[in-house]
Amino acid sequence: MRAADSGKRKTGGADMICGECEGIVIRQTKALKGRRLLLLFSDAYGKIGAGTSISERSKSKSALAVRPFTRGRYQLASGRGYVNITSAETIQSYYNFGENYGKFLNASLLLEFTGKFLPEEVPAPDVYALLLTCLDLLGKRKRGFDTISLVYLVKVLQLSGVFPEAENFRHDELLSGLGFDIVNILVYLMENPPERMERLMLDEDKSARLLRLIIQYAEQHLDVGPLKSVAYDH
Repeated sequence: MRAADSGKRKTGGADMICGECEGIVIRQTKALKGRRLLLLFSDAYGKIGAGTSISERSKSKSALAVRPFTRGRYQLASGRGYVNITSAETIQSYYNFGENYGKFLNASLLLEFTGKFLPEEVPAPDVYALLLTCLDLLGKRKRGFDTISLVYLVKVLQLSGVFPEAENFRHDELLSGLGFDIVNILVYLMENPPERMERLMLDEDKSARLLRLIIQYAEQHLDVGPLKSVAYDH
C-alpha cells in the first residue's frame, strides 16, 4: 500500500520528530480509513508531513486544530519513517477569513507560498514568526489585503538571501525597470519590520502590480512554480 493511501507520509528524518510543537496547518488531504494527511508548518521542525486519525467533524477540542488556517499545539509521535499526530489543541483559528474573499485569497497565497518554498524538516523560526505576524495583520484589515501579502513575500525573499539590495535593482532583469515610486515602496518594506505595516495602505493599482512582480520574482528565484492562489485573482 502506498504511503498516501495509508494516511501516513514518509519523511527522511521523521524518526527524530516527536513530542509537542506549535504549528499552522497549511494543507489537509483525506486518506483511507478516515485518516488525514496534514502539511504542517511547525515552530520546532519546520515543514513536516504528518498523518492523523483525528476527525475534523468530531466535537472534540482536536477537531478544529487539524483544519487548514488553524494554529495549534500538536503532539507528535514517529517511527519507521512516519510522523503521526496523536492529539491537537487549537490556539487560534483563521477560518473566518473565508467570510471575506480578498482576505481569504491573500491568506491562501501566504500558506501556499510557504508550503512550496520551505524545505522539509528544516526549522525556520524567523519565517514562522513572520507568517504569524502577517496573518494577524490580515485579520485586522478590512481592505488593502494585497499589501500584507507583499510584505510577507518581500521579507521571505530577504530571509532567503535571494533579494538584492536596492542599489542593485538596476542589475536585475525583473527589477531594473521599476519607477522611483515603486522602488521607494520596496525600500520601505525592506527596511521596516512587518509590525509597522499595520496601517500601511498602498494604492491598490500599485500594490497589485508590485505584488504580481514580486510573485514572479519568487517563482523564479525560489523555484516554487506557479501558485494556484494567484490564478484566481491577482
